[in-house]
Amino acid sequence: MTEKNISTENLLRTSLHSWHTANGGKMVDFGGWEMPVQYENGILKEHLGTRRYGGLFDVSHMGRFRIQGKDTIAFLQHVLSNNAESLEPWQAQYTLIPNNNGGLLDDAYLYRPGDEYFLVVNASNREKDWNHLHEQAKAYDVSMEDQTSQISMIAFQGPLTGRILARLLEGGSMPETFRNSISEIMLAGTRIIAARTGYTGEPLGFELFIPSEKAEEVWDCLYQAGSDEGIVSAGLGARDTLRLEAGMPLYGHEFGIDQEGREIPAFAFPLTSVAVSFSRRKGDFVGRQALRDQFEELRKLRK
Repeated sequence: MTEKNISTENLLRTSLHSWHTANGGKMVDFGGWEMPVQYENGILKEHLGTRRYGGLFDVSHMGRFRIQGKDTIAFLQHVLSNNAESLEPWQAQYTLIPNNNGGLLDDAYLYRPGDEYFLVVNASNREKDWNHLHEQAKAYDVSMEDQTSQISMIAFQGPLTGRILARLLEGGSMPETFRNSISEIMLAGTRIIAARTGYTGEPLGFELFIPSEKAEEVWDCLYQAGSDEGIVSAGLGARDTLRLEAGMPLYGHEFGIDQEGREIPAFAFPLTSVAVSFSRRKGDFVGRQALRDQFEELRKLRK
């Protein structure tokens, strides 16, 4: 994660910006967004607080693309590395956006709430990803909508989060207990998509997709309900140390271009193996042969 001092007013702001500044958030430029890198208690306390109790993270800066149309599955199979056809309703999957060279434009998460699909991408890559996907979509009967400003995203991660979320539930049902499950819930009078996903390495955690105009109300509801039990607001600094501790890659660090300007191969990181499918049903896709070559080279090295 690269931290920069705020020196311009041209940065994007999430719906939770006012809450962050009113509650001691140290704001930095991250991927063109003004985001809290930490709060007054500091990164270490936010890290440990998330591991012991739970942490609230504003991740609304990440891109959210809604994809629909007759050729949605065929399109997703072509541009993503994982097997989108295997994704059941109310599930999510980790995936990659590969290029033809076996490198990555980005890593991403694909969600299927009901019969809809939306893709969450990294903030710094949103425009690049959008342009790439939009160009590829010309060959398919699909439409894409960038809902980043319309839908906010909160990560609620840690041991106590399930109990607190269940206590606040006003309708709907909690996602199933396995990772990557999704459900629709009502909280603070708001319909929310809740997913058992997250990038902190916590066994128990949720990512919540909320209409942007209701994001601060939902955030405050969670914070007030959990602060007496140790729940902390956490910034990008703790999110970075948590994912490092868990061995999770981040584009621009373990993926992307290295310090000498060379493209990092997708299979340079172990987690890639769960995000790439060479299934016959998936067929050909962008970068398939280059990814397969990397996979075979690794297999030879492990013999």
